[in-house]
Amino acid sequence: MPLHWKIDECAAYHDRLRLGGWCFNATPRITGVEAVFPVTSASSSPSAASADPAIVPLASYGLPSPDVAADLDPAATHTRFDEFVAAPPEALGRDFTLRFTLADGSVIDGDSALGNALAGDPCFACFSHFVEQLQRIPGGTVLELGAHARSALTRRPDIPAHLDYLGLDVLAGPDGNSAGDAHRLADLLGSRRFVAAMSFSVFEHLAMPWKVALELNRVLAPGGLVFTQTHQTWPMHEEPWDFWRFSRHSWQTIFNTATGFEVLEAVSGDPAHIHACYTDPVTRGLAASRDAHLGSASLVRKISDTALTWPVPVELAARDRHPYLASTD
Repeated sequence: MPLHWKIDECAAYHDRLRLGGWCFNATPRITGVEAVFPVTSASSSPSAASADPAIVPLASYGLPSPDVAADLDPAATHTRFDEFVAAPPEALGRDFTLRFTLADGSVIDGDSALGNALAGDPCFACFSHFVEQLQRIPGGTVLELGAHARSALTRRPDIPAHLDYLGLDVLAGPDGNSAGDAHRLADLLGSRRFVAAMSFSVFEHLAMPWKVALELNRVLAPGGLVFTQTHQTWPMHEEPWDFWRFSRHSWQTIFNTATGFEVLEAVSGDPAHIHACYTDPVTRGLAASRDAHLGSASLVRKISDTALTWPVPVELAARDRHPYLASTD
């Protein structure tokens, strides 16, 4: 059996790294685990690692792991680690690796720890399923809402090459996207034009997301797909245009037979802890709970047109100027 390992948590808390997970190798068994942090010097670029990484042994390795034994191998009874690691301050939030020492003296270096932690996350998996379905669409155009790469991330390369792409954002930008308000999609783009639509961290900034769902129905062709990723938990940002947070249960309230959709997937992902600044008997258990998630995502399909309307202008629903538009005035 090859070496198996999974990181459940690698979260920076101020100047410490909380690192938890498990690893197992049937034979030879694992005798030690170390976290390996590529360290950058103050004079080098942020991406340039020094020749001598910081190596921190995980003293907690060997904690009970009945879940791993049940799912993987009956012998995997003490495979977990869970501790605060004294990582170099400049390494916090950056990728690192794990190094496994085996009973025969051999050493195995794992690949990306962050990649391992993110693998299998429901939100990322939901987007992968969306892209897989796009591969089966013979042709057409995919619409992206919020196409301006404010976080230096763009999903345009994930769109299959045989499909066309159109990006729409409240601001026109260097990415080549068009400028416009998502609450007026049909007026801006026409009806039944797109085979799919997607958005990332947009729905929390929509004054009336239910109205945008109706607009998406009008611009999508029959059977058109919609992938939506937003937040279940996140600090306030881009105020005053920060309105909503979404659980995985919320998607059915927006995308349903009345609005002309069926929900194919609705998930929460990117698990998080919530820490109260003022702990009392009500909030004392928050930090230990993993019921919070940073991400929420859905994959839905248009199954019919809709006669519903929401004739409320966005200027009435959100009277403050959008911060990105205000900065251009």
